[in-house]
Amino acid sequence: MSLFRLDVNIQEEVRKANARLKAAKMGVALQLRGDRISLVATLPPKPDSIKTKDHQQRIPLGIYANHQGPKQAEAEAKMVGAKLAAKTFTWADYLDSASGSSSATTCGE
Repeated sequence: MSLFRLDVNIQEEVRKANARLKAAKMGVALQLRGDRISLVATLPPKPDSIKTKDHQQRIPLGIYANHQGPKQAEAEAKMVGAKLAAKTFTWADYLDSASGSSSATTCGE
């Protein structure tokens, strides 16, 4: 199977996962970004943000866009959607893996 064919299959799997998430009214979608999958949702501002209202943001998952990636990302999207619905979403669960994390230890520390 060619690399292009694999990419088309991954794109199709992400499209199907997004259709299921939309039908379930999760409020979270998958997005292919290079060779990784991120989540996109309307989320509360990050702790270090100057914004005060919820706005559309990405959560980089670090999940590769391979044949298992969309399944893993969809499961994570469902967890985020459930947390958003229950109003228990917190950036603390995701900032350590996100770039620009304020809780990361620097080499100077």
